[in-house]
Amino acid sequence: MRIVRIVSWVVLAVVVLYAFVVQNANPNLIALPGLLSLPLWLVLTLVALIAFLAGWIPSTIRAWRRGRDRAQLERRVAELEAHLPSYDRDPGTTVIPDRIPAVADPHRLEDADDDPSRRRDAGPDRNDARTRDA
Repeated sequence: MRIVRIVSWVVLAVVVLYAFVVQNANPNLIALPGLLSLPLWLVLTLVALIAFLAGWIPSTIRAWRRGRDRAQLERRVAELEAHLPSYDRDPGTTVIPDRIPAVADPHRLEDADDDPSRRRDAGPDRNDARTRDA
């Protein structure tokens, strides 16, 4: 139990004990305006019950509504996820079908394709001054 519940139960026990002591010391009934004369324990019980219901009913309704909304959102997310395309692919397949797969290290010749025209180091270097001026 949480500490708040423990403290609530202790406070309730103290109030009940106090009401019992007061009722035994003064057995007269309490005259409430507009109501009958009632014993103290009955008045305190009615007030506690009304206070409990005043807090419990709105919180229960709110929890029910949130649960219903969460269930609707979960159904909606599942429906939307069902229409998404799968982006999972094999590591060897290419994103663009007519391209060669990317190599692990493009600067290593043993990892590159055997076709020399597709190697990065094939052909003249464009930044080389000898080929640029020619």
